[in-house]
Amino acid sequence: MTTEGKDRAIKVDKSNMLELKNACDEALKEYLESTAGYRQSHRHTDIKLLIGYLGCAAAGAGSYYGYYHPFELSETKFWTFVSVVIYFLCNALMTLYAYFIEKETVFTGSKTTANGTQTITVGSSVKHYNPYYDLDIRMDFSGARAGSGSSSVTKTKKWTHQQFSTAFRFWFDEDGVLAQDQFEADIVKFLANTEATHLE
Repeated sequence: MTTEGKDRAIKVDKSNMLELKNACDEALKEYLESTAGYRQSHRHTDIKLLIGYLGCAAAGAGSYYGYYHPFELSETKFWTFVSVVIYFLCNALMTLYAYFIEKETVFTGSKTTANGTQTITVGSSVKHYNPYYDLDIRMDFSGARAGSGSSSVTKTKKWTHQQFSTAFRFWFDEDGVLAQDQFEADIVKFLANTEATHLE
C-alpha cells in the first residue's frame, strides 16, 4: 500500500483482501480523529504492550540469572523454568485478550458534545472470498439533564449499535486507488444512521 501527503492517494493491490481492509481501517481512523473529532483511546494497545513487557522482563530476568549462575545448579534451573512459564503465560494472555476482548476493534475514541460525552467503538472484518468491508459501530452517550426538582440533576446514559457492509468495488477504482470522498461520504452516512437510534 502506498500513501503520499495529507490528501494522499491510497493505493492497494485489489486482489489482496488484507490490504483492502487495512487501507479502509487507516482511512476510517484518520477520518474519525481529524474530521469527526474523536480522540482515540489506545487502551487495548497499552494493555497488550504491558503484558508483552512483563513477559520480556521475565525472560530477561531468567537469562540474567542464568548468565551469572551455572545452569547445573537446581536454583538456576528453577528460576529458568519460572521465567519460561511466565513468558508463556504472558503470550497466552495477550492472545486471549486480543481474541476475546479486543476482538476486531480498530478504533475506540470519545468526544465531548453539547449533551455530554460520546464514545465510539468501531470493529471491522472481512470474510474469505467475500469482497465486502463489514463494519460494527457502537456509540455510547453519557450526560446529565435537569431533574424534576429545581436543583436536581439526573445522569443519563444511552447507547446504540449498528452493522454495515459495503463492497470494496464502490471505494476502489480499477487501479486500486481509494476514492476518499466516496469512502468518507459513506462513513458519514453510517455514523449518522447509528447516532439516530438511541437505546436506554
